[in-house]
Amino acid sequence: MNSPYMGKFRISQLYKGAAHDGLDLVGIDSKTIHSTVNGVVLYAGWENRFNHRQGFGQYVKIRRTGTQEVYYFGHLSSLLVSTGDKVRITDPIGVEGSTGRSTGSHLHYCVRAGGIKGQHRDINRISGIPNVIGIYDDGYASRLDTLQKQAQQLAFSVGDQVRVRQGAADYNGRKLADFVYRTVYTIQQISGDRIVIGLGGRVTAAMHSADLMPA
Repeated sequence: MNSPYMGKFRISQLYKGAAHDGLDLVGIDSKTIHSTVNGVVLYAGWENRFNHRQGFGQYVKIRRTGTQEVYYFGHLSSLLVSTGDKVRITDPIGVEGSTGRSTGSHLHYCVRAGGIKGQHRDINRISGIPNVIGIYDDGYASRLDTLQKQAQQLAFSVGDQVRVRQGAADYNGRKLADFVYRTVYTIQQISGDRIVIGLGGRVTAAMHSADLMPA
């Protein structure tokens, strides 16, 4: 499941194709909205700056890298990104609200091919969020807390020598060659839980911090 929230959220309205081209979601643990894709912010602002009760109100739309799929995050109370920004999965992009055509605080979350209204995509299939009214938790917040605690305990720094834990996959879940587990690498870059390792200045892989150990 890949939701725009960290922690628990509630589905208040279902995806119904042309009748309702996305899911209406309400944050329970947090109202912060996070990007669900890597991409570029095509627009962040009001649908109609002269009428804040129209359409999505204040919203963000992001084109997913390498595709023409555009992800919409509507009815936001405030924005945390600007048009043209590059974002990665889990980056905060806004705060849930009730701007635009809305009767209560929620997020309208949908995907449109080419950013064209009417060219909706099945948001349930794309996100893994069930099309059933209820409360859900994709578990990301708890996984993130665990990884952050592990990273703090290890306190890695750029330049440190490390080994890869036996059997670990890379940051994107790809299998690694057997020799990787027998080699000592140098940390070249750290970005949150994502750590880039390599040899002689050449990148070998990006790894989760929990999958590395001091050499």
